[in-house]
Amino acid sequence: MRKRSLRVVALLFALILLLSATAFAAPNASAYITATSAWITRDGNTVKVNFYIIGTDTMDIIGVKYVYLYELNGYTWSLVKTFDYTNPQYTATMVNYNSGAKAAYLPYYGSAENSYFADCRFYAEKNGGSDTIQQDTPTSIGTPPGP
Repeated sequence: MRKRSLRVVALLFALILLLSATAFAAPNASAYITATSAWITRDGNTVKVNFYIIGTDTMDIIGVKYVYLYELNGYTWSLVKTFDYTNPQYTATMVNYNSGAKAAYLPYYGSAENSYFADCRFYAEKNGGSDTIQQDTPTSIGTPPGP
């Protein structure tokens, strides 16, 4: 009897885990986007917003349409830079045409002491259909000035 109870509990636990994984995967399901990722790296005062996107096929356009970079000023996050793919200065870095993926980084010359995060708007389009996924980077904590 005890073995049967343990099996039932184990089966219920496995079922809960399986359903939880499915529930977490569903919101990111897309007919156009397979995977996205965004993170910040730093090199001194240079803040780099790194990103990649993988499409479900060869897309007409794929990449990030907008990246909003925020800096912590005291206790308030302030928008310090907007990267827009329609700006010719950033188009080639932010999107690819007739491609299945895009990976790159966008540099911002900030402060080594300040903290940053970016709000990225990933985009993929094919044959008139499209999808956008919003993703924030983890916060990059600044290094306090030395003594």
